[in-house]
Amino acid sequence: METININGRTCRIIINGADLPTIYWGEMKNSSETIEKVLALCEDLKCNYAVYEVEDWNADFSPWEFTLNKKMSFSGGGRSTLDLLVNECVPYCETEYGLTGKRILCGYSLAGLFSLWAFYESQAFGGVISCSGSLWFGNWIRYAESHTAPQNSSVYLSLGDREEKARDRIMATVGDCTRRQYELVCGDKNVFRHVLEWNDGGHFNEPEKRIAKGIKWTFTGE
Repeated sequence: METININGRTCRIIINGADLPTIYWGEMKNSSETIEKVLALCEDLKCNYAVYEVEDWNADFSPWEFTLNKKMSFSGGGRSTLDLLVNECVPYCETEYGLTGKRILCGYSLAGLFSLWAFYESQAFGGVISCSGSLWFGNWIRYAESHTAPQNSSVYLSLGDREEKARDRIMATVGDCTRRQYELVCGDKNVFRHVLEWNDGGHFNEPEKRIAKGIKWTFTGE
């Protein structure tokens, strides 16, 4: 694993072959333990990884401003993160390592929401893995209903079966929002492969295993 700095952001790069697909995976700063657990679960898969890290989870992965409640708000710094990803991280990886394979976005929780948004917004990726995505985020479904996926793309969605039992009334809509998102994916002619997988437990139950399941499905269909 090579650790590089791109415009002040840490990116961890693993290259297994220039012609293999590359997973652009969003994580929080100092996420080495999570990355290592996922990689161990996916050791049999042939792909590349570019893990880009953020300093402020709620700010850097939120596509627009949103106030959830008195204790939690999001400043909408996702545009800056997307610009860094598309205009700096991807070009660096493809130039430096000669990458020619498919680009896949990946993220968990708010990073899962961001990955879906980046997938729609940039049209620069051939697939997305959104695990336990924060699809309760304000006006997300309205946004998704007005956008289509890139051509010939794949979409992996997952959610824990207890996540819609959240105490916060807005977060508790995540089940219905995820089901609606999947309806949109199923009706999108640009998506050639898709799945919505339900996992046991709440939001924080074995996130590394959920990410690994998404990566495995993307490349093996299992």
